[in-house]
Amino acid sequence: MRFDGLIFWATIAVTSLGVAGAVSVPDVVIHLKNNNPNIRFQAVVKLGQVGKMKHTPQLASLLADEDVAVRSEANRSLWKIWMRSGDPGIDALMKRGVGLMENGQLEKAIAVFAEMTQRKPRYAEGWNKRATALWMARRYRESIDDCIKVIELNPYHFGALSGMGLNYIGTNDLDAALDAFKRTLKLLPYSRSTARYIEVLEKKISELRKDI
Repeated sequence: MRFDGLIFWATIAVTSLGVAGAVSVPDVVIHLKNNNPNIRFQAVVKLGQVGKMKHTPQLASLLADEDVAVRSEANRSLWKIWMRSGDPGIDALMKRGVGLMENGQLEKAIAVFAEMTQRKPRYAEGWNKRATALWMARRYRESIDDCIKVIELNPYHFGALSGMGLNYIGTNDLDAALDAFKRTLKLLPYSRSTARYIEVLEKKISELRKDI
């Protein structure tokens, strides 16, 4: 139980404007920069519940927070926000597509995600899920195109950047893969797996150049 966080929410619930007992989003955003990590944590949790795509930059900045709980929760809250389409029909397609993908029915999943991108082209997560299914199907070039689209719509999407790196490994374009993982690390500076990919790729590229 985070006692300081409870005091924080009790306080701003009284002082916030609007409906009695409600916490305003501006108050939540302000507390993302609080010096107390417990308060930052509670603000991140709340923003994951009520935040919108426009709050992505503020949350993404906390992926580099010195407190491991804060940055881990920022990661989770970002995914929660990114998954919200605001359209029940799209949400139903998402659930169906993910189910198909998890069951290994990749071509059917790709078709469902394609329908999502056609019906709601500004919904980045539709493109990201299709990119994932295409990567699983080893259709790397097509997946890269979808990853690029995701980044155009959401420059903070570390998942798409990392996925792009994996796709470039699949095409044996190690320089492009290294660049993608370096871009990922800028958003996820504490990611050990990303740092490891960079280390391995740099070593492999160096060895290949020695052989030239």
